[in-house]
Amino acid sequence: MKRIIPISIVLLGAILLSACATSSRGVSWPGLAVDTTNVYFADGASVFAIRLSDGSVAWKYPKNSVGSVFYSSPVVTSDGQVLVGSAGIDHALYSLDAATGNEKWPTPFKAATDHFIASPLVVNDTVYAPNNDGMLYVLKLATGQQLWALPVSHSLWGTPVSNGKFVFVTSLDHFLYAIDPESRKIAWKVDLGGAIPGSPAISPDGTTVYIGSFNSKVAALNAEDGAIRWTADTQGWVWGAPALEGDSVYVADINGNIYSLGVPNGKNPWPSIQPDGPITGSPLALGDGVLVATESGGVYTFDTNGGMLWPNGTQVGGKIYTTPVAAGDMILVAPLNTDFLLAALNRETGSIIWKFTGK
Repeated sequence: MKRIIPISIVLLGAILLSACATSSRGVSWPGLAVDTTNVYFADGASVFAIRLSDGSVAWKYPKNSVGSVFYSSPVVTSDGQVLVGSAGIDHALYSLDAATGNEKWPTPFKAATDHFIASPLVVNDTVYAPNNDGMLYVLKLATGQQLWALPVSHSLWGTPVSNGKFVFVTSLDHFLYAIDPESRKIAWKVDLGGAIPGSPAISPDGTTVYIGSFNSKVAALNAEDGAIRWTADTQGWVWGAPALEGDSVYVADINGNIYSLGVPNGKNPWPSIQPDGPITGSPLALGDGVLVATESGGVYTFDTNGGMLWPNGTQVGGKIYTTPVAAGDMILVAPLNTDFLLAALNRETGSIIWKFTGK
């Protein structure tokens, strides 16, 4: 518990401070998303599109301050939009053209009273946007027009996921909610015993929901009714989303431990793995293993048996709270407290290919 409390206070304080920050560099973790051409980087008062080929800037939004503070991960849609929510005084969700950075919606969508911490979920032509005011706002993807809204709870920080029938929403009130978009009501909810700042993960067949919480547990639930199939204990609070790969559910906690839980029963066959610091981002499944980044600025990869792939990992530096993202043969990492904002690592070796300094 000695390591849990300090990092949690730092992160929670950073989120509150970021909502009123005016500097170009954020005080909380930045957000990342990629497509085949660019990595989209939300940090402080700006959103950047950075070319994957060489780390140069394709565009930057906005040209002038609009009262926004960006740190949630952008969402790249199939029709060429980049959706990104603001934790600033504007309480807005923006749609930007992925090619140019120009606004695509007639006007940004503005929440009633509070800011966006979570990224939205896009299902077909509909956007599900959870807000810190406890509302789930449902919008038209093409225009940003509100279709309906549902009061779920307070403090919705995790990006929703869907199995095609329900939209699953987490809350700091300890509950996982299953929302039925047809009836626009809560179909079921389950108290998991601790705050849930992260997102769930859904099994490929859509029948099971996996989620970690500040109760130092990971749970597998029946997606139809919320019945708990198994739980697994962790040594620390789980902030990030689980990552699924084959028969494994990869999870990390903010004590810095990494787990490979079996899909059928939640058992962890790995030896104790604790690289060098707390982990708040989600593990990144690589196809042949998993990658994690730590608060101590390290990036580590492990094979399916828990063996380290990059010898000694890669020391990017600073503090890493953001989940890294994969783009072809690269891994993108966004640290804080460094003289650069973003680094591209070679996926096979962990060596740094390029750095983005913000200029």
